[in-house]
Amino acid sequence: MNQGVIAALVTPFSETGEVSESGVARLLDTLRPHVDGLLPNLSTGEGRWLTDRQWEDMLRATVKHAGELPVLAGVLRPTTEQVLERARTAADLGAHGLVATSPYGTGVTQAEIYRHFADLAEHSGLPVVVYHGTEVSGNAADFDTLLRICALPSVAGVKDSSGSSEFTRRLVEARPGARVLAGLEHLLLESGAVDGYVVALANVEPALCADLFAGRLADPEGSLTAACERYGLEKDDWYRWVKTELFRRGVLENDRTVDTGEVPS
Repeated sequence: MNQGVIAALVTPFSETGEVSESGVARLLDTLRPHVDGLLPNLSTGEGRWLTDRQWEDMLRATVKHAGELPVLAGVLRPTTEQVLERARTAADLGAHGLVATSPYGTGVTQAEIYRHFADLAEHSGLPVVVYHGTEVSGNAADFDTLLRICALPSVAGVKDSSGSSEFTRRLVEARPGARVLAGLEHLLLESGAVDGYVVALANVEPALCADLFAGRLADPEGSLTAACERYGLEKDDWYRWVKTELFRRGVLENDRTVDTGEVPS
């Protein structure tokens, strides 16, 4: 898996609520010169609320217009079997990897989290990136469990969205055998020598993200803080703000989002 900046993509929609392939193409045209990978259908892409058709159409369009960039398929589903079902589809559509959370629920044990990722690693047919954080699933692997997961042969990385830069640095220092990717913009500069960033900011400031990762900015803290404020990246509906900016620029044909609600299980 590449080091560098992976863009956590927004999902462009048409006026009728279908995935806009032309919107995906225009977005990726702005990103390809600067980023090292693409990640559709995760939180920034409203992956929790996409229908099966929207999810497939977004992944298909991303793979089609990715050029030489690897595409990691975001899968936000409650159970191991549901994740595996989408992983198989992702492999058929040409994805290069899978990003998934632990199974949903506040009562999920560490043993169940480990088993979940072991099953994904064995049966998904794709390299697996662990989405580490409680926001979506309601639970997270502890440090020791995460190290065991990283030792699985097909686990390629961890997207750490735990909200603790101390945890991220500790993971980096442990050299877990998998890439460590920082997943929250406001903590990027505090996360240590990570292997990459997985961020929504890359939709609107891909060159800034690349320069930040490469250490080319004269005032990295000031530049990052200003960008987070400008695009609402610390708001609960950050993806709406990002879409609004992309619509203003003419990259997207509108700033439509999914009508949020529970995804049928």
